[in-house]
Amino acid sequence: MRRALDYTYDGCLALAGAFLLGIFALMVFEPVFRWFGSYITGANELIGWFCAAAGFLALPATFARGEMIRVGLIVDRLPPALRKPVLLACLAIGFVFVTYMLVAVGAYLWEGWRSDELTQGMLLIPVWVPQLSFLVGVALLWVAVLDQAIGALVTPAAELVAEKPPAVGQPTAH
Repeated sequence: MRRALDYTYDGCLALAGAFLLGIFALMVFEPVFRWFGSYITGANELIGWFCAAAGFLALPATFARGEMIRVGLIVDRLPPALRKPVLLACLAIGFVFVTYMLVAVGAYLWEGWRSDELTQGMLLIPVWVPQLSFLVGVALLWVAVLDQAIGALVTPAAELVAEKPPAVGQPTAH
């Protein structure tokens, strides 16, 4: 299960990177097309949707790797007896917030799908299509928060470390 979750987080991060490359390509080729007297229809809308997709699809991996919220800087300095309850409280607050976000995003996307709403601008597609990355990113962030909470619950307080060790070659603070 651990391997499947890690692959899912990494795949989502790779997809976010692909959207970043899409932004790059659109931003580079749009002026080239204009120079030749043409244009890319809906480039501005695509760039906006790609920005949102890249941001939300990167959330699960960023959280799972401990690179999003630096609560661990404080939590790791607490005595082991306090460390676990404080970390679990932080994760519970995050879980409640992400659950609310997931329900709200799901309802928003469902309403767009149910009403056959179309996007505004030059590209007319169902509004739920660009919003789908928002829902996927938030849903997997929900899984990542739950995953961290379960991991914190089963780890003994003395062994619990909120901050991940730095990657190889990454400078450390002394």
